[in-house]
Amino acid sequence: MKQFHLTLAILTLFLTPARDGFAQSAGVLREVYDGIAGTTIPDLTSSPAFPSSPSSVEVLPTFEAPTDVADYYGQRLSAYLLPPTTGDYNFWVASDDNSILFLSTDTTPGNKTVIASVPGWTSSREWGKYSEQASMPVSLVGGRKYYIEALMKEGSGGDNLAVRWQLPDGTIEEPIPGSRLQVFGLTPPQITQQPANVTVTEGGVATFSVQIAWAYGAAYQWQRGAANIPGATGSAYTLAPALLSDNNAQFRCLVTNGQGSTNSAYA
Repeated sequence: MKQFHLTLAILTLFLTPARDGFAQSAGVLREVYDGIAGTTIPDLTSSPAFPSSPSSVEVLPTFEAPTDVADYYGQRLSAYLLPPTTGDYNFWVASDDNSILFLSTDTTPGNKTVIASVPGWTSSREWGKYSEQASMPVSLVGGRKYYIEALMKEGSGGDNLAVRWQLPDGTIEEPIPGSRLQVFGLTPPQITQQPANVTVTEGGVATFSVQIAWAYGAAYQWQRGAANIPGATGSAYTLAPALLSDNNAQFRCLVTNGQGSTNSAYA
């Protein structure tokens, strides 16, 4: 039985929080954390899964999460807010169960402060149940971006989360529409571990895999040399059986998301 060298590409990519808007389009990033008991925000933020390991990620068209979908979960909605004009804005949050609404003084999440909250629960878009739901007037500059974030924790029963605002001219938009928001949280793929050479036995199975910390919006294309491998568009690709003609073959993976794309190095 002959043995030969075949490249096995094992890649680890990490998508880190962006410093600017998501190129995909308008909207809000929604991260969901399943299987967490309790109804308070500390129940969410003390979970080992928060914030780096959400159960699911999606982009919402407005600042409102799906209603009555599950029990015992938490969620984070985050975006860049785009005020159309300079002036004072008012915000409201509604949720079931508890929620907190944050707004930053700029695009930096670390500069966020609490501007509104729900200490108990409300029906969907019920804006006036608690005084804490409404913010004080916030002065914003038209054309600038501001980081905005809402955290919500659901126990059991109904569940909802939405945010509205009032513009300086008195217009109320509920929920805040996607035209006022840019998706927060994603960057072009970043490869932190390049492919390494491996040895396999002729007739064996070689599996090529890509691991990413945040799979939302990612697309994969495996290549042999510079040519795309038909159908190899998942996070893993298996070559079986490995033939003698595969000796010293070169493989790499092209990873793409809404912000850009990158190739791994050949091995």
